[in-house]
Amino acid sequence: MMMDEGTDNVKAAYRDNYARLTQIKATYDPSNLFHVNQNIKPAR
Repeated sequence: MMMDEGTDNVKAAYRDNYARLTQIKATYDPSNLFHVNQNIKPAR
């Protein structure tokens, strides 16, 4: 279980899916309201 692990560890956990998840996050949560725990920052 991950908590506040930092960007590098989150990217490592999601591996190849991280880029796709940032695109999804940009669509559904562009203001990054849901940023608790293993945060995926929205793509710009």
